[in-house]
Amino acid sequence: MLKLEDSILQRLNDPNVNLLDDEELVVQLALSKETSDRVKTELESAEANMKRIDDIREGFRSCGKRAAVLFFCLNDLAMINPMYQFSLDWYKDLFNKSINDSKEIQSQDRNETILKVHKLNVYNQACRSLFERHKLLLALQMFVKLQLADGKINPREYDFFLRGGTVMDQKGRAPKPPQDWLTD
Repeated sequence: MLKLEDSILQRLNDPNVNLLDDEELVVQLALSKETSDRVKTELESAEANMKRIDDIREGFRSCGKRAAVLFFCLNDLAMINPMYQFSLDWYKDLFNKSINDSKEIQSQDRNETILKVHKLNVYNQACRSLFERHKLLLALQMFVKLQLADGKINPREYDFFLRGGTVMDQKGRAPKPPQDWLTD
């Protein structure tokens, strides 16, 4: 397009050429119009493809969010035992394996299929390196973190489950009942 535009401008600026008699200029203008139409069509097609790709990518965002939650569940295992270390490269390979494994399963919801396969792969692969007593803890952690991420568990209630009814802020505590038999 730029070459054609430059050539047309050069012909238009040439004072020695009669614009009405210049057949090459007419051909270049026609060619420029065809090229412009073709480029416009290709740009529209590219924009439609980009929108379609963006829509598909947005559809898989929830799957990526859950996969991130599962990675951080594995990452948190290092607090239980420093021996439990999982690299991001290993996890990405495992996620790619889960995507490939899920292709064999025919389902309406691709995200849910990938997630089911990935949860199973994460659990099975992680359990290879865990002590027996920590396997149930991993299963609970995976379940709870996924439920928290989906908004199905109230974080305050889960915090109460973990820590109990302790009052951290004494100012927010209810006043002492007026009974004499109840000591501080």
